[in-house]
Amino acid sequence: MRFRVAKLGSFPFHAQTFDEIRRSLGLSLQDLLGFCLFELAFYIAYRSGMSFSQVAASPFWFPDSILLCALLVSRPQLWWIFILLPLPVRVFSEVAEGIPVWFLLTTFWIDSAKGLIAAIALRHFVGRPFRLETIREFAAFFLFAVLLVPVGSAFFGATARSALGHDYWMSWEQWFLGDALAQMVVTPAILHWCLGISLKARMPDRKRGIEMAVLVAGLIVTGYVATNTGASSIDFAGARFYLPVPFLFWAALRFGMRGASGAIAIIAILAVYGALRGRGPFSDLSPPDITLALQNFLLLRSVPLYVVAAVIAQRKEVEARLRESEDRFRNMANTAPVLLWISGRDALCEFVNQGWLELTGRSLEEVAGEGWLQDVHPDDLQHTQDVYQAAFHAQQPFEIEYRLRRHDGEYRWIMHKGALRHAANGDFLGYVGSAIDMTDRKQAEEGARLLLHAQRLVVMGEFSAAIAHEVRQPLSAILSNADAAAVLLRSPTPALAEIKEIISDIREDDLRANEIVSRVREFLRTQPTPNQPIDVNAAVSDALRFIVADARRRRVHIRADLQDGLPAVLADRTQVQQVLMNLLVNAMDAMDDTAASLRRLTVETKVRSADEVEISVADRGNGIAADQLRRLFEPFFTTKKDGMGLGLSIARSIVTAHRGQIWADNNADGGATFHFTLPVVRDQARQ
Repeated sequence: MRFRVAKLGSFPFHAQTFDEIRRSLGLSLQDLLGFCLFELAFYIAYRSGMSFSQVAASPFWFPDSILLCALLVSRPQLWWIFILLPLPVRVFSEVAEGIPVWFLLTTFWIDSAKGLIAAIALRHFVGRPFRLETIREFAAFFLFAVLLVPVGSAFFGATARSALGHDYWMSWEQWFLGDALAQMVVTPAILHWCLGISLKARMPDRKRGIEMAVLVAGLIVTGYVATNTGASSIDFAGARFYLPVPFLFWAALRFGMRGASGAIAIIAILAVYGALRGRGPFSDLSPPDITLALQNFLLLRSVPLYVVAAVIAQRKEVEARLRESEDRFRNMANTAPVLLWISGRDALCEFVNQGWLELTGRSLEEVAGEGWLQDVHPDDLQHTQDVYQAAFHAQQPFEIEYRLRRHDGEYRWIMHKGALRHAANGDFLGYVGSAIDMTDRKQAEEGARLLLHAQRLVVMGEFSAAIAHEVRQPLSAILSNADAAAVLLRSPTPALAEIKEIISDIREDDLRANEIVSRVREFLRTQPTPNQPIDVNAAVSDALRFIVADARRRRVHIRADLQDGLPAVLADRTQVQQVLMNLLVNAMDAMDDTAASLRRLTVETKVRSADEVEISVADRGNGIAADQLRRLFEPFFTTKKDGMGLGLSIARSIVTAHRGQIWADNNADGGATFHFTLPVVRDQARQ
């Protein structure tokens, strides 16, 4: 559709399409429809506000509500349009006839400023969307829209009215109450019943629909009796004026802010109807008295009603959020891959998630209280109860390992952890915790402890000949000395001095053999010892004794460069020796193809930093290819024809468990060097 502007005299105007104008202003068709509806609503509100009397201010200044609602629900970029649209209504409306233009323009700017200030304040302190449903929203709305802005604007409005000959303070009171009452009565009704209802909203069910119908009927009947019947009385002391109160609170309690705003709107319409026709309490009253009577009647009923509605709405919202939070927690808990539980102030179980119930095959009622303990293994039950009760009385987090019976009768190892629950004031509420099935990990740890013992057996198997040779030497010496002692003892005059020396030699050889056997037994034991301070150089020397015979057989020359005064390290001595034995064997294997005169193996110890000691094993083999260097410590990776690829992987696991590092690099003069570090005992590190 095109609109063409006619020529004025000889000045032609360029023709523009409607869409071009709309797009140039950044407006949508929905915006244009909103402007049209706003203009119509403002026109009706302005006529209604001006319909009382030009002598007294309107008891409801409806245009304020229309403008504020439009600003609250629209984009700030469009506010200037909503501000300007009322101007032609004010200036050219038939109800403005006889009023000076300067007065119309002055009140236009005052009302525009009121709407802008109130909208900006509410946007700033409440934000969007503004629903007027919580105590915070109602407090901000009452403070700015109902109180502060009307109070401030009343001074300017009273000044303008006094210029027309009206009393200043009476004008101030009428202006303030008219603005405040319109915002208190009309604005909530517009927000909830005109702008807050979606076209897709569901219709109430039959029971609730009947309740709403009875409520509306009661409001109409009691409101009509209160405002349209009886004799004139501006003090509203008669009982009939309180007839609508039960229905008003019914609306607020059952239907929240929407019900309260709708109920007040019904009573306001009936009151205005009676006031315009001079009925009931408004009969025989002057326009100023009618205005004051309306304002008192409605303000006394709307303010407490909205407070009650806001409290009810906020309570319902809090309850809904709590239900939503509880449902969300239960959904998360029931879908979590771990077992979750909660206990209360009485130390009894209050909740377990679906995972726990599925594992044990029990219901929540069976598990609640102390019922969960019936599935704990009898051998673990007392320990589990003792740890939990001690932690509960001390109000401390705890961690327990025990066996829990599965629904099929199999016991599973459980890692059970509890974290403290506290109220907002810090009171202890019990525990919330998790329980993890760690059976597979337990089995894996046991298996790993056995992927370590077996590897030590393999290493010792390789050194069996050397060990046999080393043990045979003291045993042979013992046998020779024993034979010699027997010969001496058969002589008529035994040489006691020589026999004493032989016995001393036998004792020394026996201690030597015992030391060899002890070292082998220590290395081959299944259970590791706890980490404790050890002498690195002593551990290295013991490991070298194991391989010295094999090194001699392979014609490998070993050089030990052990730094004096090394601090003790915190480690498992046997596992450290296992790492060393792996590296020493690998180093000798790497030199199988090296000329015998060049087969040199160097073991070095030194302080790497204030917190670490470094041990290195260097060989003179062919070195390590670049593509193999980064894969050396991967499980099952090997460069040996008959290797399993587990030695270096195990070595890395041991070093990592000791909070150390292990790595390898090629030497500049040939061969490769393997390094690993161990942490220094902390007290010595600080020294």
